[in-house]
Amino acid sequence: MMESTGSGIGIIIIMILFAILAIVGFVYLIIALIDMWKAYSRNQDQTALLFFIISIIGIFISGSFISYILAIIFYWNRSRRKSWMGIGLIILSIVLAIVGVVTLLSFGYDMNNFENMNFDDPMMDQDYNY
Repeated sequence: MMESTGSGIGIIIIMILFAILAIVGFVYLIIALIDMWKAYSRNQDQTALLFFIISIIGIFISGSFISYILAIIFYWNRSRRKSWMGIGLIILSIVLAIVGVVTLLSFGYDMNNFENMNFDDPMMDQDYNY
């Protein structure tokens, strides 16, 4: 793999875009949870309550991926604009992850580089009884 030199501005831009995407995704989920609770409190909609509960649990279990999917399903018949915004957030996060991996690889980050691994590190030996 070719080693690139540079200031790493690409990695910094990717990290800033990930931070912005995380903030926008968090705001989207908070708005979706508020809308789910409002739908339940207004109409006693049991589906909205179920989505609300599973979304809160999903935020802690799956890193909010389940909550994004439930928010998209919740908004599908209520507000198509918010539903498409959730789909866009998921697609944007996938594209940004791919661009991040390509950026790391272009700066010479090689995950298969076993020659430079330090096998004398005590953490590497904790699972083995010699």
